[in-house]
This record gives sequence, C-alpha cells and structure tokens, in this order.
Amino acid sequence: MSVEDSEVLALEKAESLARGAALKWASGIFCRPDQLVHLGQYRRRETQRNNSIQSRLKSALQSYLEGVEHGLSQLRVAYTEVHHIQQSLSKAQDVWRTGADPRIRLQPIEQLVMEHVQLSVVIQSLPYIYTVPKMIDQTRDLIEKHHLLKAHINLRDLETLRDDVLYRLQRVRPSVGSSCYVQQSAEAADLVQQFFAGVQDLSEGLGHTLFSLASSALSVASSDPSILVSAVRIIEREEFLDVEDLRGPPQQLWKPLGRPKLWKERFFQALDKGVCERLMGSGPVGENVQAKDLAKHLKELQGRVVEELQSVSSVLAPCVPPHYDLCRAVALMCHRALSRHVRDILSQDLPHTAMYCVLHWMIIIYPSEDLMGHPDLSTEVDLQELGSLIPPEMMEDQLSRYTRSLRACLSQWIHKALEVEFSDWLRDQEPDKDQDGCYMSSLQQIVMQMLMENVQLVAVLGENLENRVRNAALYEMENCLVRLREALVKYGIEHMKDRTYPTYYLCYLLAVINGCCALSSSISYLQSEVSSSPLFRKAAPCLPASLNKTQNKASHLLLDELQTELQPLFREIPSRCWLTGSDTVHIICEKMENFSQYLSKARAPVCQYLLAQTERMITIEYVKALMHSKLVCRSSGERQQLSERMYMDATELGSALHRMGLKDSSLCAPLIFSLQKLFVLKDPSLVSLEVSELMTTFPDISDEHVLALLELRGDVNRDLRHTVLSMMQRQALSLPEDYRPVFINISVPAPAHPFCLHPSSCA
Repeated sequence: MSVEDSEVLALEKAESLARGAALKWASGIFCRPDQLVHLGQYRRRETQRNNSIQSRLKSALQSYLEGVEHGLSQLRVAYTEVHHIQQSLSKAQDVWRTGADPRIRLQPIEQLVMEHVQLSVVIQSLPYIYTVPKMIDQTRDLIEKHHLLKAHINLRDLETLRDDVLYRLQRVRPSVGSSCYVQQSAEAADLVQQFFAGVQDLSEGLGHTLFSLASSALSVASSDPSILVSAVRIIEREEFLDVEDLRGPPQQLWKPLGRPKLWKERFFQALDKGVCERLMGSGPVGENVQAKDLAKHLKELQGRVVEELQSVSSVLAPCVPPHYDLCRAVALMCHRALSRHVRDILSQDLPHTAMYCVLHWMIIIYPSEDLMGHPDLSTEVDLQELGSLIPPEMMEDQLSRYTRSLRACLSQWIHKALEVEFSDWLRDQEPDKDQDGCYMSSLQQIVMQMLMENVQLVAVLGENLENRVRNAALYEMENCLVRLREALVKYGIEHMKDRTYPTYYLCYLLAVINGCCALSSSISYLQSEVSSSPLFRKAAPCLPASLNKTQNKASHLLLDELQTELQPLFREIPSRCWLTGSDTVHIICEKMENFSQYLSKARAPVCQYLLAQTERMITIEYVKALMHSKLVCRSSGERQQLSERMYMDATELGSALHRMGLKDSSLCAPLIFSLQKLFVLKDPSLVSLEVSELMTTFPDISDEHVLALLELRGDVNRDLRHTVLSMMQRQALSLPEDYRPVFINISVPAPAHPFCLHPSSCA
C-alpha cells in the first residue's frame, strides 16, 4: 500500500469517527420532539464555531508560510558569504605557497632573536648567578653542621633560581619555530644544568642526612628532638612541593628537575631500616640451633620489640605530625621484620622442639599482652590489621612439618624403649610389682604418658594442631602395640629354644598383660577426641582393638606354656589305665593350681579372663583327647565305667577351677557332663535323643564329632548312625550371636575305615 492510499484511508476513518461522534451528540440533544424547536439555534452556533476555527487555521498557516520564506532568504545570504570566504582562503593559500622561500631567508634573524632572548635571561639572572658557588659551599657547610632548616632555605633558593632560568629559556619562542631554535635551546639548558650541578648534589646530601637521622630516629629524639623535628619539617615542605608539581597540567613541556623527590616515602623506608637493625641486632639465628637457644633468642626479641614500640609511642611520636600515624606505621614495620625473621628461622632444618618454640611464639606470645597486645600499646596497635606473622598456607605447611618431625621423634623413642623392654624380659630378675603385688610393665604407660604430654603441649596452639598431634599419637601408639606384638613373638621363639630360658618368662608375660589392662583405661583420651574430629575420623586407627590383640597375644603365649606342659597327660585320656583309676586328671589339676599362682599376679579383670581361657583350653584338650582316642568300649560295663570316670573328671576339674578363683564355670563341667550322658545310656536307640539335647546346648558340634563319640561308645551300628546323622541334618541350627564356639577348635581324626551310610542316602 502506498503512502497516498494510507493517507486516504486515515482521512476516511477520521471522517467516519467525526460523523459517528456528531450523530451521538445529536441523538443525545434531540431525544424528545419538543427539543426540535431549538434546532435553528444549534445550527447557527455550530456554524459560527466552524467559521472561527477555519479563520484560526488560515491565520496559523499564513504565519508558518511567512516564517519559511524568511528562513530561505537567510540561507541565501549565508551561502553567498560562505562562497566569499572560500575565495579568500584560496587566495591566502596561494600567497602562503609563494612565500616559502622568503621564510628561509628569515632564519638568521630568528637565530639572533633566540640569542637575544637567552642573553636577556642571563643578564636578568646575572646578579644571582654570581652568588651560586658561594651559596653551594655555604649550604654544604650548614648540612655538615646539622643546621638543617637554614640549609634547606638556601637549597630552595638555589633550586628556584635554577628552575626559573630553565623555565624562561624554554618558554620564550619566536613567532616561527625551527629545528635550529630547538637545538640551541637544548644546548642552553644543558649548560645551565652543568652550572647548577652542585645544587642536585646538595639535595641528595641533605636527603641522605635526613634519612640517616630517620634510621636512628629513637636515639636522635632522645638526645636532641629539635633536629628530628627540623628534619620532619623539611620533609613536609618537600612533600608539599611534590604535590604542587603533580597538580600542573599533564601536557606541560617543562618539569622542575629532581621532582618528585618522595622524601616522605624514603623517610619511612629509612625508619623501617633502622627498626629492622635495632630489632635484629644479634643477626640471624645460626644453623642447627637448639630449642633452648631459640627460646632465649625469641625472648630477647620480644623484649626489644616491646621496648621499641613503647619508645616510639613516648619519644618519637611527639616529634612528627599526627597524620604520620607513626605508632601504627612502626608496628607494621616490626610486624614485617618479625615475619621475615620467623620465615628465615623456619626455613632451617629445625628439630620439633625448636619448631614448637617458634609456633608457640607466633600463635600465643605474639598477639598476647606480652608483645603486640601490650596494655601500653592497645590504642596504637591494631592486632586485626597486623594479622598473622606468616600466611595461612605457610602455617598449614609448618603445622604438617611439625607433626611429621614429632612423629618421627616419637617413633624413634618408642623403638628404643621397646629394645630396652625386650632386654629386660631376658634378664634373670623378676619384674617389678605394684602395690597389689601384681606384676607391672611400665612401657605402655610411659609411652601413653609421653603421647598425652605432647598432645597437652600443643593443645594451647589451637585445635588444628592438636588434632594433627592426636592423630600422630594414635598411629604411634598403634605402631608401638604392633612392635610389642612382634617382640612377644620373638620372646616366645626364644623360650621355645630352651624352655628354662628366660627364667621369668611367665612373669614378664603377665607384666605385659597387666600393662595392657592399665593402658585400656587411658587410650580413650586419644581415641575419643580424634574420632569426633571430622578431619581425622576416617583415618584414625582403633586402639582398643589393637590393644586387645596385644593382650590376647601375650595371653596365648602364657596359656601355651600350660598347654605344652599338660598335653602329654591328656594323651593318656582315655585309656585302659585311665579307666581303672589313673590319677592323670589329679596331676592335671595340681599343675593347673600351680599355674594359678602366676595368674594371681594378674589384675582382677585380666585374672578372670585368663582363668576363663584356662578352662576353655582344658575343656578343648579333654574333649580332643576323647575324639582322638583309640579306645573302643567292648561292653556295657566299660561304657558305664567310662561314664563314671568322665563324671569324676568333670567334678574334679570343676573343683580345681573353683579353687583357682574362677567365679563362673560354664564350660568345662557342663560339656563333659553332656558328653558323659552319651555313655550312660544302656539302650543305643536313645542315643539320638541325647545327641539332639547336646546339639541344643552346643550347636557348633558337627557330624564328625558325634561319629567319633559313637565310635568310642562301640555299640552303635550303621543304621543307628544314619538315623543320628539324619536327625542332626534336620535339627541343624544357626549359632546364636552371643555363643562362643567350642567344637570348631576341636579337630577330629579321619576314620581308618570309612563306612558307608544307610543305602537310602545313596539312592
């Protein structure tokens, strides 16, 4: 659609809307017939309104057309004037091009003008220039005599004269420039700078004097504070001049020589250097430093830092303006100097004791009231702003390094302690006893005490290091127990070579067991804390389990001695001689009671444990002897005799265990009584009932065990054996959680002539 079509549509739409609006208005006015009387009045009024609107539109359009005509006339005049200007510029350009050769001929005049300007500058400055060498010598003498303010006044006069001459040489230019002028101006500036070279030397000399005063500011402020005040006033003046120079326009071609001097910044640098020299006056710490020497060095350093800050607050701060914030600045200087010094110390190969001195000094002493938190410095020193002496990542590295060093030292010490302990086991001397008369081994307690002391020592340095050392102590205690078990194995091997050596073999085993018992009450100090820390919870070893292994190992060696002594006696059970009244079991009971004299030297809970293990060992050996016996009862009389003998043995063994001090005998006599019932039966067909009851009491008994007992009975045929085994398969039970197996540890010999089960089982 074209533009004209769209405009026509817009007009038609506007006309339609106007007609609709008029129709709506008329319908509202003439809604009743009596209102048509006023139709003529409304027509005349609307006609007058339309005429008025058309008149205003014509007037506005006429005014607009007159304005457009006036603008066009002005544009015509401007165009004519621009055309005339272009013609004039073209003529001027032609004249400029034709006048290039005469400009070259004017260069000698330009040089004369330049020389005239330079000579006028020199003539104007000549009265002052004559005095420059004398003023330089005078100023140098004032600097040497520490008349600093007068020296600075002379220096400023000389610098002002030099800068004024250079400025006037470079700011005056002829109307036309040339390379010749630039070259001569540069040569003149170089000549002036050479003449005033001593002024720059004076400035550097005065600055050197001021900075030397700053490096020894404390001694200067104590002896003659006016000199230091003068130095600070000079620095403030120079700082003001530096600021004023920086405020100049950046496009300025000429800048005063030697600006900015930055003397305030260099003043603080010299002050920082002086602080470092006073604090580190004794020099760096040598290599292979011991903890005692390092602690002494840090103590002296602590005193120097506090003295430095107190002196700055009371003596030096009044000599400088308040906006210098000198106490805070010196505190930061001390902090940086100490940080560098501590890093130098930590970069050496330090023992863990020396590292602890440094860590304790950094973490505890440095922010305390004895150093940076001193009450006299609380208003000037902000500990939050100072922060730590070393960054957190370096602190983590040092904590790990300390933990590794400490662990290596602990491991070495424990290894030597175990060597000494093993040599004590082999000596011909009874071990020590405690107040209750029990044998005592102090190795575990000494190791535990040392580990606990190290944990308590680092606890003041924060939870992070405490957890690390706890974890290291756990591992070293675990390693100690592992090495102790290895030493026990080696100890047992030495005893097996000669059963009479070492003389106090059983006594030292009891001492080790008692030591483990005493240690069990203190390992929770390490175990519980580390187990609650999420950082080390996964990696921490379980000390109670390792301690039980060690105690069980020593207990097994102890009981193996009794077992080795009793095994030849158990081989006589059962036999024809045993059936007829042998005193084998009586001898076994005597040896057990003699052995109990050693067990009485064990602590109460361990003593009961060893008695229970003794009962278990006796029971297993007795039942094993029945299983491995080649005796077969040939008649009911022998079976009755076997039953009576077993009853007597169970009674005698139970009485012996009771005399030994076993409080609760729940294995030996009950098990032998249960087995004895198999041989009391006169009717073999009732054997399955007794086996069922036996399985209920001891669910770990196997088919092989039952067959061995039936073989000993001697009157159970193949069919009855099959019935018993089938019943056992039907009644097989899972072992209760609190049940401790017995028959699993009793081996059964393979039958010499294996029999075939009932034919129905092979179908």
